[in-house]
Amino acid sequence: METQSTPLTFPNKNTEGPFSDIKVGHIAIRTADYKGLIAWYQEKLSFRLIREWTAGDMQLAFIAPANDNDVIIEILGTQQIPDAEPIKTGYDHICFNVGNLEHTIQALTASGIEIVRCFPVPAIGKKVAFIADPEGNRIEFCEDLIL
Repeated sequence: METQSTPLTFPNKNTEGPFSDIKVGHIAIRTADYKGLIAWYQEKLSFRLIREWTAGDMQLAFIAPANDNDVIIEILGTQQIPDAEPIKTGYDHICFNVGNLEHTIQALTASGIEIVRCFPVPAIGKKVAFIADPEGNRIEFCEDLIL
């Protein structure tokens, strides 16, 4: 039996409302083999290492596909973060870039969504806030710091 292929069609963009400026920022993967996972993406998929930094004892990196500056994967070491749930490997969170984090936080709070954590990340020039969806999946909202 042949399967007919239908291209995706999108409805009109929603340019109104408090979340109309959301864009995907990055997708985070937590690993027990920080260097090994970065090397795998570089060697097998030609990803580029964009930046590495530390937060306490945690190692972090941004990597991107060979020819795409719009997709970033954040690689997270497995060191325990104080006051966080136990560390698991695999999917960690998805990040959405926003134009104004404070406005986003206000809109989320007004919608009854609890802000789990909010803090600056000077090593990458960002301020971030985390929420969780009803299934417990972490979602990060991120704004560029004004330097």
